[in-house]
Amino acid sequence: MGTHTIRLYHDRIGQGETVTYEGAVNRILYCRWGGIAISGHPAELVCDGAALCTDTTSVTGSIDGAIVWRFELIPDELEVRGPALGALSSENVAESEMTLEIPHGYLIRCDAVNFPLGCEIFKHTHAGGGIRCIHRGELNLEFGGKKNTFGPNDAWFEPGPDPVCGSASTQKGTGFVRVMILPRTLLGKSSISYLDEADWSKPKRQTYKTYVDSFIEV
Repeated sequence: MGTHTIRLYHDRIGQGETVTYEGAVNRILYCRWGGIAISGHPAELVCDGAALCTDTTSVTGSIDGAIVWRFELIPDELEVRGPALGALSSENVAESEMTLEIPHGYLIRCDAVNFPLGCEIFKHTHAGGGIRCIHRGELNLEFGGKKNTFGPNDAWFEPGPDPVCGSASTQKGTGFVRVMILPRTLLGKSSISYLDEADWSKPKRQTYKTYVDSFIEV
């Protein structure tokens, strides 16, 4: 429990190269491109797949190598090396502190949200914080008193209780991958709350794909 840092790295792994991620932390590996073999996992993780790892983990790039989006939830008292050992490149693209105070009370969720052209994003909050990263298209979002435009590979943190609204690109389909830390009571359930009562009954054009929805210890 207590203060944690949630962090996102973009790692590029060469063909047949092995990378080690150190530390017993809650770690989501999302394969953005190519494929990886993960120590302790029976099957290769291929493009647009994700896995949860909770201990020191080694991954090996496939015949074409891989790009991995690595989300980590790190307790402040734990020293964890950031950049991936052995990676061709390893970039920290987003991070934020989170305070987690419910013992045995959290789950980690990795999912994708995809928006059709011009999709309106009604003003809403979430039941927990997390990092999002655009994998295609463009989003115009307003939160924290600021207007922001995010394109491919851009990442940002949303605390959860802060209202967010915006719209997707009118030129191309848009989507992001996110990892959130949520109360366990939301296992298999939506984390979203709309602030305008009328928005609950409006058609929602975005679609969701869940990769990981698992209880964790913090």
